[in-house]
Amino acid sequence: MPDCTIEVVDYDPEWPERFERERERIAPVVGNLVLRIEHVGSTSVPGLAAKPIVDICPVVPDMETAWRVSDRLDEHGWPLCDERGDRPWVEHTRTDEDGQEYNVHVRPREAAVENYLLLREYLRDHPDHRDEYAAVKRRAAERYPQDVGEYTRAKTDVIERAKEKARAAGYAAEIDL
Repeated sequence: MPDCTIEVVDYDPEWPERFERERERIAPVVGNLVLRIEHVGSTSVPGLAAKPIVDICPVVPDMETAWRVSDRLDEHGWPLCDERGDRPWVEHTRTDEDGQEYNVHVRPREAAVENYLLLREYLRDHPDHRDEYAAVKRRAAERYPQDVGEYTRAKTDVIERAKEKARAAGYAAEIDL
């Protein structure tokens, strides 16, 4: 794993614009293979502190299509993060000329809803939970600045609680993909 330091920064109002620019670059590459291209992760929630990496999720119907999208992304400047394996996701990354990093998470519809969209929509609508999540992220980054696995594990409880509340409130049925 490359040497990296986890940094959580205040919300940047330019993140949605950066997502839009990258989405416009990705869209012609993936064409009609994707259902939608979503801005996901913490940079997609106004007011939420985040690692300054814009997360993008091309939503596809199934894993077979995910690998077809992955091949196109890899051929056009978004390198695959690791070797293909028998897993239900595909990850790509790219860094802009200005240093902006992008992670591209190709996911089938159900995985996109469960892993990204429920949390995003719930946090957008519930600033109290958003702020709790921001505090947990900052503490995790301070405690585990070099350990992505521990940083991620430290956030799990607050994420799962938000997703559980989102499911109970019917958010999954409202997400139109």
